[in-house]
Amino acid sequence: MLIAGLILALTGCHLLRDDKGLFVDSRDDYLEAKAGQPLVVPENMGARHIEDTWPIPEIAEQPAAKTFAHTVPRPKLFVGRDLDAVRIQRLGSRSWIVSGDAPSQVWPQIKQFLGDNNVGIELEDPPKGVVQSAWLRAGEGDDVVRQAIREGLGERDAARPEEERSAPAQAGDWLDRVQLTVERGIRQGSSEVHVVHSRMNAVGEAPAVTEVETQLIAKLADHLASAVSAGPVSMVGRDIASEDKARIVEDEDGVPMLLLNVDFDRAWATIGQALERAEVEVTESNRDEGVYLALIAPDGKSGFMARILPGGRKASKGRAVAIHVKGTPEGIVVNVRDPADKPVDRDLAEEVLLTLREFAT
Repeated sequence: MLIAGLILALTGCHLLRDDKGLFVDSRDDYLEAKAGQPLVVPENMGARHIEDTWPIPEIAEQPAAKTFAHTVPRPKLFVGRDLDAVRIQRLGSRSWIVSGDAPSQVWPQIKQFLGDNNVGIELEDPPKGVVQSAWLRAGEGDDVVRQAIREGLGERDAARPEEERSAPAQAGDWLDRVQLTVERGIRQGSSEVHVVHSRMNAVGEAPAVTEVETQLIAKLADHLASAVSAGPVSMVGRDIASEDKARIVEDEDGVPMLLLNVDFDRAWATIGQALERAEVEVTESNRDEGVYLALIAPDGKSGFMARILPGGRKASKGRAVAIHVKGTPEGIVVNVRDPADKPVDRDLAEEVLLTLREFAT
């Protein structure tokens, strides 16, 4: 009797709540629902306030849309190692810091950098990711920030003709200011820090000194490297630089593409560097056309991309693809096609784009 009672207790609720039991559970009925005939209103009756309560939206056909016949695949791990926690990136005369930490972690670190060096903060704008220091005199103190400004000015003056160099007596007449901007990085979960230096005296404001910005970036990168993944997370900084620099999106046909929120020069350099870091063989590149021709998983290649294709490193030949980098009103679009400009397998295109984003800086 005891065993029978336990069986009834365990199954009773199911029997009561089954569609054939005492209480009908209609929560999953939509799975078997079918569209019925549309409501027809006689002509002699007003239909002004009659409409379909639950209309079924039209679904646009996407030839390349991803479908899962049986089970949804698990997310794939693309990067299992630390690709430079903090590094200085350069493109032409521009330079900036790339950190593996999120903006919410970098934000308090750059504020701490200024505080540790007795530099006052005049402006904070978390939504824009901007921290602006108060004006300071570079000759009054031996902290890292003032030292970096003096060293940068010295490098600039050393490169100038003798008659254009600043007189030592005038050094104290200048005030300097530093603006630090935290942005989301191209790689997911990463950040970028950009530094802008300003100078002014009684006459007016002078152009920024590139050498000073280079020195400040080097000092700040050292500070971030010592605090990487160990600093606090700023609750205020959760919404810093909310705009992503890189997103995987789909076009109207369901074809995946990588959308970069940077200028073309940086996008082109970023994709080229990502291919190099992912150990992908680039057989040809044409910047004017915006195309990289690459060989995915070539024979004997031990690079990361060898794991993308069936057969992996055992493949006898690599898969040739064309990676297109093109400017559009929405941003820089990166897509993957074959060398004949025809679509490639959707999964392959998505794998390549995701890997490019993860190896980008």
